[in-house]
Amino acid sequence: MQQSFDHSMKNTWLYRGWLLSLVIALAIGGFLAFSIWSKLDEIETARQDQRGWAYSQLEVEYLKLMTELHRIEFGESADYDALRARFDVFYSRVTLANTMHINAADDVGGITELLQTLDRFIPAIDGNDAELRNELSELSETLYAMRDVPRNVAIASIQIHADRSEAQREQVSFYIKTLIYVLGLVAFFLISAIYVLAQRSKSLRIATHKATENEARLDTMLRSSIDAVLMVDDHGKVVDLNGSAETVFAKSRQELLGASLPETLLPHRLKDTFRFYLRNFRETGVTSIADKGVLEFEMVDGTGREFPVELAASLVQGENHNLFVTYIRDITEQKEKEAEILRMRDEALSAYREKSRFFAMMSHEMRTPLNGIIAALELLDSDELSEEQHKYLKAAMTSGDILMGHINDVLAIEKAENEEALIVEPVDLAAMTATMIGAMQPFADSAQVRLHLDQTRLDDRSVLTDPRALQQIMANLLSNAIKFSPGGDVTLRAQYQQTEGPEPRTHLLLDVSDTGKGIAKEDISRIFEDFVSLDSRYERRTGGTGLGLGIVKRQVKRLHGEISCDSEPGQGTVFHVTLPVQQVLSEQNRDTTEDKVQMPQAQLRLLVVDDNPLNRDLLQAMLEKMGHRVIVGQNGREAVALAESEAFDAILMDISMPGISGIQATRLIRSGDGPNRLTPIIAVTAHAMPAERAEFLAAGMEGFVEKPVRRATLSKALASHAMPRQDTRPASEGIALATEASSVEQDILDTAQLAEICDLLGKDKTQERVARFLEQAREQIDEMTRTPDLSALRPLAHALAGSSGIIGAAKLSGLCRQLQSACDAKDEDGVQAIVAHLQAAYSELAPAFTAHFAT
Repeated sequence: MQQSFDHSMKNTWLYRGWLLSLVIALAIGGFLAFSIWSKLDEIETARQDQRGWAYSQLEVEYLKLMTELHRIEFGESADYDALRARFDVFYSRVTLANTMHINAADDVGGITELLQTLDRFIPAIDGNDAELRNELSELSETLYAMRDVPRNVAIASIQIHADRSEAQREQVSFYIKTLIYVLGLVAFFLISAIYVLAQRSKSLRIATHKATENEARLDTMLRSSIDAVLMVDDHGKVVDLNGSAETVFAKSRQELLGASLPETLLPHRLKDTFRFYLRNFRETGVTSIADKGVLEFEMVDGTGREFPVELAASLVQGENHNLFVTYIRDITEQKEKEAEILRMRDEALSAYREKSRFFAMMSHEMRTPLNGIIAALELLDSDELSEEQHKYLKAAMTSGDILMGHINDVLAIEKAENEEALIVEPVDLAAMTATMIGAMQPFADSAQVRLHLDQTRLDDRSVLTDPRALQQIMANLLSNAIKFSPGGDVTLRAQYQQTEGPEPRTHLLLDVSDTGKGIAKEDISRIFEDFVSLDSRYERRTGGTGLGLGIVKRQVKRLHGEISCDSEPGQGTVFHVTLPVQQVLSEQNRDTTEDKVQMPQAQLRLLVVDDNPLNRDLLQAMLEKMGHRVIVGQNGREAVALAESEAFDAILMDISMPGISGIQATRLIRSGDGPNRLTPIIAVTAHAMPAERAEFLAAGMEGFVEKPVRRATLSKALASHAMPRQDTRPASEGIALATEASSVEQDILDTAQLAEICDLLGKDKTQERVARFLEQAREQIDEMTRTPDLSALRPLAHALAGSSGIIGAAKLSGLCRQLQSACDAKDEDGVQAIVAHLQAAYSELAPAFTAHFAT
């Protein structure tokens, strides 16, 4: 298209240049013709003969005058009048010759002097005979002295005339030659014009032929188009149509030609609208439908059936009329399919909601009894057990985790759709791989499989990754290898690999190999699909849902890694997993979860609510073993009553309970006037869906602990959300504040958080950050004290809660969170009470920080 346009522009400029050259040549030719004509006019003989005759007559008249003068002098005549007559004739010839000489600028000398000489004798000539006779002798002598002038003038005139004639002839010859050249050029242009016109005529004939063919082809295409095509004028009159229009509108061509489109083909409710569109176009030239893309309308056919259409129109403007070319497609079938798709979508969404409800119910029903098993195992863990008992207990607890992983496997797809974030923690891979081998040993023994662990290329560094995802990957791969290698060997190899480059990175390499029968090459691409079992040994001989490898692939993808499989029938199978990890630089960041559980924590007064007696007893035992005081409630109604009667530092609330659910109980506590309307409420439930967690937060809960409950998770939740309330706790309970600096730190500061900051920044920089925080916190507390508006106070409390929590000021952070809740509940009395405690909590910070850094 662009090349055609460029070629057309090139031809246009060539044609313009050719036409301009022709005009210039014709103008030059005209100028030369005019010049030649003028020169020929100048060379006319009468004009040239008159000048030559005038110059030649000077000598004749001079001789006649001298003859008459000599006759009088010699006495042959006394006729002075005849002398005067000859003088006058000669004078007139001299005057005429002088005039011609001046006008023509001829190089003729002496004429002017001769005329001046004659002028001296005019008085004598005009006088009487006596005066003339007195001057006669002088006149004769003077004329005789100038006798050469007339002859020289006559001779010079002949030469001048010859030279001028020669110059004129040469000029005329030049003009004629130039004119011949110009005429030749004009002839060339004319011949070129004839050739160009001939070519254009040929091209025009070809273009006309092609246009005729294109018109016929277009007409054929339009008439064979499955879409109706109508040509409508600006009054809505149909002036042409194709064959499909007759089919679409169930009208013959004769019925449609000349008919008004709004009146004939539109439903009654749209007629006025289209009439307005057409009238507006005629008055303003602005289109409302044409060139506006594809639009949907309702139209009517000959049977009165109203049907949906897609309409696209284009405006074709002419000198005397305007036409709209409209393309109309019946989309009745398309609309029916869309309606069917929407119906199927609604059914799918309904089925999806039912599936989600089933998953949530199944999760709860399976997690609740498993919670009791795992909690009971954790309670058995004590120093009184022998080493072998510890080993078995560890294996049982790990197996419980694996069993919970199997439950989670069924929910993995549901959770994956909600894009759950990774929980990145420091992981000691050497310890984890050894633990996994120990946990899988009973399963391997039952299948007579020999388990091997290769850590020869694994150092003792810790890395940051998601331990649950990594554990699930290894557990599924090992379980899969054991199941399909009865009586054989299974090996787990682990190592770190450092990549080279501008940004070196650390990768964890895991290989799980077995000595089984292997997998056919054509089946390797299928084993990572969900619910897929192979027809050989990877089928009925072993149990399983076929989800294991699919979940492994999902977890590897979540960790931004890669997994592959190498296998040949009869040669065994090797799964290769490559995961990017980040090395933990600080030794203190290698603390395990168990270490954190053992970290001392201030004693809390807790309310535990659960309708399952086993869960209540186990939770109470776990919390009391952690050093807390626990009151239990059997259902939601009892929880509300207990919350109205006494104050707690935190409430652990089950969700699914008969009568009043945990969500309803939370709302009642938050809306009441009891002492726990601002107390942190932590959900303890097997309901783990993201939408359910959002519902818990919306009801007023501040934390979440997923069943089965682990002491580490429980301790972390209490440390994040619960603070002791010494001001409301009865003294009779025997709870006193320790006076030692270390005890004060546990209440006021989060020492673990401070330790992490010191590991990252160093002690000096951490102290600088603490000093800066103390200065900013004082200003923020002063501003909160001066702020009576709850809506303005809440963001201040939120900001201070975040900064104090990061720096490790645990007590101040907890008060700020309680202040946020009081602002949300619009509890002005509670707000004032908490604000009053902020200054006291702040005053405890500086000594606590000093004591911490001194140790």
